Amino acid sequence: MNDKIQNNIDGEETSGRKGKLKKILYPLLFAVVIIGCCTGYYLFSVSTNYFSTDNAKVTAKLYSVMPVTSGKLISWDVENGDLVEQDQVLGRQEVLPYITSPITGTVVKNDGAANQTVAAGTPLAVIADTSNLYIGVNVEETDIMKIHLGQLVDVRLDAYPHRTFKGQVTEIDPATQTYFTNTTSFSTSGTYTKVTQLIPIKVTIENKENLPLVFGMNASVKVHLK
Repeated sequence: MNDKIQNNIDGEETSGRKGKLKKILYPLLFAVVIIGCCTGYYLFSVSTNYFSTDNAKVTAKLYSVMPVTSGKLISWDVENGDLVEQDQVLGRQEVLPYITSPITGTVVKNDGAANQTVAAGTPLAVIADTSNLYIGVNVEETDIMKIHLGQLVDVRLDAYPHRTFKGQVTEIDPATQTYFTNTTSFSTSGTYTKVTQLIPIKVTIENKENLPLVFGMNASVKVHLK
């Protein structure tokens, strides 16, 4: 009789524990399902309404400085990082004395030096139009149909992680990044390897606070698709 009573007590305790466990597990399971649904909806919404990439940098149009004839450089008066004015004399050559800057900008690459002999068309320097900096974004060809002129863009710069710059797609390059480089995807055995191509786009940003932007700064962008 006592064993039967004890079994009944044990059964009631077990049933009570199961009931308490269900009261805890069911709301927890419900919360997990809700969180999963919300996360899935958020990811779907983001993929549908936005295109994001961190393959982006602060950049500018680049202009090469080249001599029009072969000859010796008598002088060369610029270094990397120098600010130059349009038509400023950068160096002198024996045959055609003056080599000038095509734009107002910043020297970002310098290969010239006094007393060296240069050939016509050889780049001596590269000058960036740093007064018109923009965000250069490389978009994979599989995503390029999502991008259109005029789309709004949110831009984050690694240098200013807590700020978001407003921007707009203002140019889509008509050629891939490697189209004019004469690169090939054929191996020495003749096997072709397909490589996903990148298409450059230009995003112009608002910088109302005139925060310093440096050529080459890393950026991430989020293009509004709708």
